Amino acid sequence: MIIYNIKMIYQTLNISKHNEKIKILELCNFRKLNVLSQKFFDEFNDIIDNLNEDKNIRTLIIKGNEKVFSAGGDLSEIQKAEQNEAYLMCWRVQKSFERLMSLRFPVIAVLDGIVFGGGFELALHCDLRFCTENTILRLPEVDMGLIPGAGGISIFSRFFSNSDAAYYLFSGEQIPVEEALKKGIIQKVLKREEILNFAINFAEEISQKPPESISAIKRILFSNLFKNLDDCMKMEAKEFSSVLEKCGKEKIKQFFDSRNL
Repeated sequence: MIIYNIKMIYQTLNISKHNEKIKILELCNFRKLNVLSQKFFDEFNDIIDNLNEDKNIRTLIIKGNEKVFSAGGDLSEIQKAEQNEAYLMCWRVQKSFERLMSLRFPVIAVLDGIVFGGGFELALHCDLRFCTENTILRLPEVDMGLIPGAGGISIFSRFFSNSDAAYYLFSGEQIPVEEALKKGIIQKVLKREEILNFAINFAEEISQKPPESISAIKRILFSNLFKNLDDCMKMEAKEFSSVLEKCGKEKIKQFFDSRNL
């Protein structure tokens, strides 16, 4: 286990490195189904801060185990919260997930077993999501007299029509893996024994791409969630010219040289 911050020994998360370019963040509070507690977010935010400072990293993989990715928010903490405390709690989760989404490098979620509520919202803030046939996707907050509060409505509904999103949000029913794949929530459905290796191999592939290009694409995609089309098109032009200057000219020269053009 890598302990990024010598003042904090992680109890709900484990950060390790596959190599210098690929890190693996494992949710490992399995006894409590990897619930997203305040302790979890203390550790999560510390790890994100350190990942942001790591100039070598090109891809992050987030995983649980074969039984559970995360069962969602810590209901015992949520139940005790007064209204103003609940607002601040929700705001903290949103900001933590936003920081994850804002990382300059791609984040891949490896999903298996239970992916409920806040755990599903965590996955929605990753760039790519791979799962197994045994993955159970649900936003069951309504059954507890709650609603999703960190993207389970606002981001989830962007993959569906309002009525289709309402169907799953009102009922709390499981979203079939095949439906999630068709809608683009999930990018690959794999066998349990091969999913992590597939994610690592894919991470290695994209880690070989120019990081300036990958980061620019990610920034535009992130912006596209919140800005209008005109602003996003202007951003594309700005990022295009910036990436061309940073690495594109050299890559094009290498392309021409390799073909004696």
